[in-house]
Amino acid sequence: MKLSIHLEKAFYHCWVCDKKGSNIYFLFSKLNKKIPEKYHHLFKKREKKYDLFEEEIEDKIEPVFLPQGFKFIVEDFSTINPNCKEVIKYAIKRGFNKHKMHILRPGFSTNSEFERYLILPSYDKHGEINYYTCRKIDVSTNDSFKYKNASVPKGKIIFNEINIDWSIPLTLVEGPLDLIKSNDNATCLLGSSLTEDMLLFKEIVSNKTPVKLALDSDIYNKTLKIASLLHSYDIDVEIIDTRGFEDVGEMTHKAFKDLYNNSQKYNSNDNLLNKIRLL
Repeated sequence: MKLSIHLEKAFYHCWVCDKKGSNIYFLFSKLNKKIPEKYHHLFKKREKKYDLFEEEIEDKIEPVFLPQGFKFIVEDFSTINPNCKEVIKYAIKRGFNKHKMHILRPGFSTNSEFERYLILPSYDKHGEINYYTCRKIDVSTNDSFKYKNASVPKGKIIFNEINIDWSIPLTLVEGPLDLIKSNDNATCLLGSSLTEDMLLFKEIVSNKTPVKLALDSDIYNKTLKIASLLHSYDIDVEIIDTRGFEDVGEMTHKAFKDLYNNSQKYNSNDNLLNKIRLL
């Protein structure tokens, strides 16, 4: 079922386009401007409070703008700004090569607020900015200012959807920096969870896209939870064994490619076997 309508609670939700609201009369009016009188009682409660033909107002994400002074590394590789030069050195140290520079479009900013931050922008399927994350290049692991991110609900965006081909297997990693080492048809969870209300999940299910999970080895239980959820929607899932590495970003490009080629198909018995292993 792709469209749910609850008459008692007076709301509807389309699982394809994600349109939802409480003005059922508006929804019905799209099909028939003159609704038969015998159905008017279904909307009686709504008439007292709303203009029934007023279009639903959807939750909108505020526009995202890259930090002031942002420049792509590939366009200003010969910068003489010492802080920006250090960001470029850090990017190369993290594994950026020429190909990944063009795929992920990293940059830096000359603005003091983002000084010495590696900036990774994200673009939606239309090529519009929908998110960015900034990683400070010279901080301790526990530094509270290690990351600066766009103020956008993570579940409502797909990181660099512009790069995704939904018709072939999609690799899921945890963070944007993991994408440096992954294959190109990949995106990140911006965390370690994937739930049914997230846009990424809905697109995977809608397109029946096979998934390869490459999450950190220390959250294997979460990997199995995500795999089980996707599997319940008839999505083919394979798990990439990341044991021996702190995260995907720590791997070499070759190491990830080898593990990718040896990924194992998930089946429902994996959860049981994992529980037995933990006994």
